[in-house]
Order: sequence, then structure tokens, then C-alpha cells
Amino acid sequence: MVVVEPGSLRRIRRIVGFWLVRLWGPGWDGRRRQLFLHYCAYFRNPQIPAEYLPDSCRPDACDRQIEFSSAFMKKIRIALGSAVKQDGVFLTYLPLAKNLRLLGTAVCRSVDRKRGLFIEPEGTPHERRRLQRRGYEWSPWLWARSETGTSEKLGNAALAWNEFFENPPANRPHGQPETEERLPVLGLGEGPFSARYLKRVLKVAVATRYVFAPAPSITAEVGRWKDVIGWPAFPRRVLGMHVRRGDAASVEADGAHPRQSNRRSMALFSYLEVADRMCEKYGIRDIFLATESSEEIETAVRARPQYRFLWLEYDRSLFLKIGASRHLKNIEDLVLAHPERARPLALSAILDLCLFCECDAFVGTLNSEFSVLAWLLMIGSRGHLVPYVSLSKAETRRGLDHLNPGRTRTENCPLELYRW
Repeated sequence: MVVVEPGSLRRIRRIVGFWLVRLWGPGWDGRRRQLFLHYCAYFRNPQIPAEYLPDSCRPDACDRQIEFSSAFMKKIRIALGSAVKQDGVFLTYLPLAKNLRLLGTAVCRSVDRKRGLFIEPEGTPHERRRLQRRGYEWSPWLWARSETGTSEKLGNAALAWNEFFENPPANRPHGQPETEERLPVLGLGEGPFSARYLKRVLKVAVATRYVFAPAPSITAEVGRWKDVIGWPAFPRRVLGMHVRRGDAASVEADGAHPRQSNRRSMALFSYLEVADRMCEKYGIRDIFLATESSEEIETAVRARPQYRFLWLEYDRSLFLKIGASRHLKNIEDLVLAHPERARPLALSAILDLCLFCECDAFVGTLNSEFSVLAWLLMIGSRGHLVPYVSLSKAETRRGLDHLNPGRTRTENCPLELYRW
């Protein structure tokens, strides 16, 4: 007699329905083709390890990775500055981290194809239709919906992007291809990945760091904040920690495990226990903490007085709290309903990411897009893998619906498909 576990039939029906109806049904279009390619990448790519704690975090131990990253950054600048053929990429109304990741992987793909890259002025038709059904007009909301934005910038994603970031520029150059930059060969056993996948991780990290080029006004603001909070000078190391709360997980008293969450979330003390291990291993005494919750910052400072915690002071009441509204489920809904919060939220995220670029090790959860972005920017800034721990351990299996990245036809972020 065959015993069927509860929920097994429902899971089988959902999987079969996806493949037969949503993917292979009538009307094979670019979105379904992109989704199919994402699934192929998901089953082909290995899992990103949950932690990487080498014996030393000195840059001189990673010379070949730094050499590879420097050569690929040079290759990016050559390709995007002189390529005759150009690939267009659509931004999305989703949060800042998603668009930075999207552009980073698009740059990586375009350079591999020896093409340039530009930002399409509008959004994809299906995203605009979805927002119109909800009563909104499409715009790259996290940038353009600001008090200082002009009407021209409100309708042009490339111009809106350049309000905050310099790369890629809205006025894209055209020219003749120059001499191709040769990339060094990475040997075996460098980092936690195979040589082939380590090459992929470094490429995406460097491309993401190229895209993350804040405007001079933001760079000046970062310098001012570093003076205010007393950012330590080299060679003193800093541990970067991202504790995802806000619309993802609730804040409990004394750093307890969140009672409400829309993903696998951990108690604050789980982060601090990992931080203890990393700080002892690498001699770190300064921790940069980025989170949507002021309460979690206060709890961390009380619980670990032996460390010097660094954080940015901004209005964290602007963030949406999980369960606070029946109609607002995430940050996209919040800013669509309250566009005046767009610029402060965008600036707070960019400033946090700028300081993550200065960190030497990382603790977070790689089921958060912001954590993945912070991790990649640290690698791209250093040019080599940094010590890190992700508290969201890789799952052995997951529902196919959670893998649906087909919000835009060019939303190609292969590092999202690592079975978290």
C-alpha cells in the first residue's frame, strides 16, 4: 500500500500545472522563454555555501582573485564605452536592491557578449499593465517619485537612475570595439566554489560594483557620515551585519525570534552569536549594523558592549512593519501609496550599501535581496571573496513558484537561483 504524505498531491498538482500550463501552454513568448532559462540555470548552478571562513581575511592571500577582478572591471569599461552593439535592459518598479542586481547581471552578460548596455526609458508592457490594473502609472518609483524630480525624469528610467548613480549613463557612447582584455585563469581551490563558479561570482560582483557608482553628492554625504559615526581607518577591520526586519519580519522584545515573517528569519541573538565567532577569528571589534529596526540596534548595543556598533541615523519609522496594514504588504505597496517616502528610503539604502562596501566580513541572510547585494558589493569592492556567514541555510528543495523571476523579460539574476 502506498502512503501519500499530506500535501504531496497538492504539491505534485502545482508542479505539473506549472510546467504544462504556465510554461508550455499556448503563446510561447519571451517571458516564458526567459523563465525556462532561469529554471535551467537553477538546476545547473551549484548552491552558494552558507559560510566561508578562511584562516585569514588578508587581501594578499587572494592575489589571483584581485588580479581577475581588476582585469574584468577594465574589460567592462572598455566594452561599455566602445561597443557598437547595445543591449537594452528594463528597470522595474521593485526596490533598489532588485534593480542594482538586475543591472549588475545585465552588465556581466553584455560584456561576455561583447556588447554595450543602456537602460530602456520605460518599463515592460506587462509590468505597466499590472500597475494600471491597480490604479497606478508605471515609473521607476524608488528614484523618480521625488519632490525634486522633473516631469521628464518621471517618465524616463535612465534619467531617473542617473539622479543617484553614474553608471550606466543615460547618454550612452558609441564607438569601435577596442583590444579585448584577457582575463587571468583562476586555479582550483580558490575560495568555496569551483573555479568555473568562482569566476561567475567574481564577474557578477565586479559588474554590480561598477553599476553601484553613487553620484558625487551621495559620495560626499557618505564621507560626512563616516566622520560623524567615527568609521575606523585602515587597517582596522569592520564586520558588516544586515538584520532584515521591516516588511519581512517582526521585531520582538530582547531580540527574540520573529513571530511574524514572510521568509525564514532569525532572532537577533543568532546574528550576534555568529558575529562573536567571526570577530574572535579575525580580531574585529567594530560592527556596522544595517536594519530597519531601531529596537534591534538598541538591543544589540546592550547585549554586546564589548563591540563598537556603527549605524546610520535616519528615520526608520518610514519603513513598513509586517502586519501593520491589511492592504500594504511590502515596500513597493508602501511607496506606491506614499510616494513622498521614496527618496528618503532610497537614500537610506544607498548610504547603507556604501558603508557595506567598506566592510571586511559579512553576516546576513542570503534569502534577502539586500543581503545578497551587500555581499556582492563587498566582494566587488575588495576584488576577492570576503569571509561571510548566511544564517538562512540552503534548503534541499523548494517550491517552483518561489523561483518565478519573470517580472521582466530581461530580469536575469542567476545568483538568485541558488536554492535558498
